Amino acid sequence: MKAKILNELDTASRVVFIHPSDGDPRDPVTRMAQVSVDQRKLLVEVVFTETLVAPGEIGFPPALAEQLHVKPTKPVSIAARMRPASFDVIMKKYDHKPWSNDDIRLILDDIYHENLTDLEMAAFTLAIQYENLSMEETESLTRGFAYHGTQLKFNEPVYDKHSVGGIAGNKVSLIIVPIVAAAGLLIPKTSSRAITSPSGTADTMEVLANVNFTAEEIQEIAPKTRGMIVWGGQLNLAPVDSKIISRVERPLGLDPESIIIASILSKKLATGVNHLVLDMPTGPGTKIDTKAMGVQLAHKFVEIGRRVGIEVECALTYADQPVGHAIGPALEAREALETLMGQGPRSVHEKSIELAGILLEMAGLTARGEGANLADDILRSGKALAKMQEIIEAQGGNPQIRPDDIEIGQYTAELKAHADGYIAHISNTAIKRIAREVGCPMNKKAGIMLLHKAGEFIEKGTPLLRIYATKESDLDRALKVASSSQIYRLEGMVLERVSATAVKE
Repeated sequence: MKAKILNELDTASRVVFIHPSDGDPRDPVTRMAQVSVDQRKLLVEVVFTETLVAPGEIGFPPALAEQLHVKPTKPVSIAARMRPASFDVIMKKYDHKPWSNDDIRLILDDIYHENLTDLEMAAFTLAIQYENLSMEETESLTRGFAYHGTQLKFNEPVYDKHSVGGIAGNKVSLIIVPIVAAAGLLIPKTSSRAITSPSGTADTMEVLANVNFTAEEIQEIAPKTRGMIVWGGQLNLAPVDSKIISRVERPLGLDPESIIIASILSKKLATGVNHLVLDMPTGPGTKIDTKAMGVQLAHKFVEIGRRVGIEVECALTYADQPVGHAIGPALEAREALETLMGQGPRSVHEKSIELAGILLEMAGLTARGEGANLADDILRSGKALAKMQEIIEAQGGNPQIRPDDIEIGQYTAELKAHADGYIAHISNTAIKRIAREVGCPMNKKAGIMLLHKAGEFIEKGTPLLRIYATKESDLDRALKVASSSQIYRLEGMVLERVSATAVKE
């Protein structure tokens, strides 16, 4: 058919338009079709119209035309789509039947080649959500995710730290990477941007330096600096997993356990990681509510890691409140630099050396239980700061940047304590909601500074936190959310009074 680009249609949907004379609008089979341009194929929804296209024409919205490299001079093929065999395989799980390795590979291949619709991908994800996969199935899923996409290769052991997320202010990777690299270990950390948190590691590092690198650039730079902190999204790591996240998990709010494991470990497999410390923040308002849940999940990570050739050690970390005081990319970058300079919050310092210490122990640089002390020595000596400056320079940033050089939002407001009391709890959920309202993580300068943490005694009227924004409207919106949220829970020393009372018959 002859292609026509419909510049008046501003949509990202995968939809094409054809004339009713070129198909049968009453036939449901013709509602989905596979479009081919040169060697590119894509599954699309078909809309019949007599006004946008003439007989023999196929209309494309500009975004879809760009994706397929459509040009009016190029012929376009369109064929009614028959449901692929992988859909029947997906439906096996709804009958409580196991998937074989070949079953999972067939499904993932069809997702990769765009042979499944979003609804069919949702059926796959929901099956995993409600029918836990076996260890064998999870191993196959992990290997299958890693199969498609970029593979980084290094000729030496590779170390990494990763967090399952769910806690605000978790900027410790910016301290851990230079500590480990300063010890001589190779740690080319690929990081994500935030999905639900106010700032991902890549968002925070981007305040200090470029995080967009090709696989070839990483393989050239990392062995020289011993460490990097880059965004993994540009590397095309585990692209099938990325499709599931963007088109199913995020819109539906799903987070199946087996996909969490496979998603993390497949990306580590693809980047050549041999030794991984996994940070598992545990507490109310995070992905892992209780220690028991965390221990159970940790055992699965360790076992699947063993099966695919990655030594994994999990650390269940305290998450009853955000890490440190700074929330948001610029504020967190400031706090990370302050910690490297020996001036940061105790919680950031301690979490960083504990997790870095585990990697140093895994490398055999010190005895088990002594890693934190070695990491602390590297941090306090200034070697980690010097290494971070080297990494920043290698990634195109200013190695001499100081915390005060980092710009933050000019509009601020403070929330004050409504009564006297001890801070018993700070809500991660509420903090993340407020940070989102001021534009985190896209707006790097926006964020929150916690002025007091759990355990402190506060008098009525004391400022508890400060919100930073670059627009007054963003600040007003954040204050409205804050006013309807229980961010801090204040308690006296007496939690509850219990006394003897008459029992009513």
